[in-house]
Amino acid sequence: MRELIAWDVKESFLRGIVSAGNESATVLSRTKTLAVRLKPNAREVLINAKPCTSSKEYLQIFPSIAFHPDDLTFVKGSPASRRYFLDRATFHLSPLYWTLLTEYNRALKQRNSLLRKVQAKRHLGTSEKSQLEVWESQLQTFGTKIILQRIRFIRMLQQYVEQMYVQWMDGAESIRIRYTSSIGAVETYVQEYQELTDKEVYQQVVDLYAQALRRNQKREYQYATTLTGPHRDDLDIEISEKSLKAYGSQGQQRTAVLAVKLAEAHVYCAQYAEYPVLLLDDVTSELDMYRNARFLECLQQGMQVFISATEKPDVTAVHNIPCSYIQLPQQVQTILETHLEEQN
Repeated sequence: MRELIAWDVKESFLRGIVSAGNESATVLSRTKTLAVRLKPNAREVLINAKPCTSSKEYLQIFPSIAFHPDDLTFVKGSPASRRYFLDRATFHLSPLYWTLLTEYNRALKQRNSLLRKVQAKRHLGTSEKSQLEVWESQLQTFGTKIILQRIRFIRMLQQYVEQMYVQWMDGAESIRIRYTSSIGAVETYVQEYQELTDKEVYQQVVDLYAQALRRNQKREYQYATTLTGPHRDDLDIEISEKSLKAYGSQGQQRTAVLAVKLAEAHVYCAQYAEYPVLLLDDVTSELDMYRNARFLECLQQGMQVFISATEKPDVTAVHNIPCSYIQLPQQVQTILETHLEEQN
């Protein structure tokens, strides 16, 4: 945080005005002021000059998708980074998803606390067993809904990411995103029941969830933590039927992450008829000329894109989309160049 604040200054302040694309609303109701106040060890987010207490509200007002070089952790990093992506993207697709997550995490916290008590006592009494059943019932209810909503999002994402990858790679490679769940092969399981109603599919997954809880019961008592549920789930990306994490080159990994980010933007547009803001940090210097051109060709009319770069990007491939450039002051450029030299 300190690096973003000028020397000998106590804090930094960034403010922007966001206008929604809904033409039926008045200009006043469509416009909001967002701001971030940065202090050496703290950050405060403001909406219309009032503190924002929930990131849910901020995400709804300013839907955005960001890419920066560290996003390779999406492929190579821990499952937590991929679950964060899933939760944020699925929330944009279905705002009620936030409530499901909140309720699920509350039940998960209570069950884990109870498991620790059982482990300390080395005995599962009647009272504890009854309480565990209550929390397990809630985990199954909210967890199943979370899993099904995530799968719905992944299916939509897969359609767009496939199209984009074919366009980028001229059909030389294919891409596949799989949802892997700790309760079992849910995605495959759901696909086998295409003829069932949503209610019947829900019940089938609840039953699968219950089986997984029983299967992992002894281990959960042993480790005093819940090992079953969407908080343990993950994504697996395959390029031409091989694990991207295990076998993909850095170029393939970066291209795949960009394809996923752009596909997410298309999913959002399909839902709300407008694109989220794209924030791309130094993306053009991280790709070769061919992949750069292919990537820029995928930018669509109506997208608002901010690209940071050390050199002016070649946007000749972006047809009929107005572009503008901001040249950083020489003092700022010197600081950035010095920082890059120190990193190298």
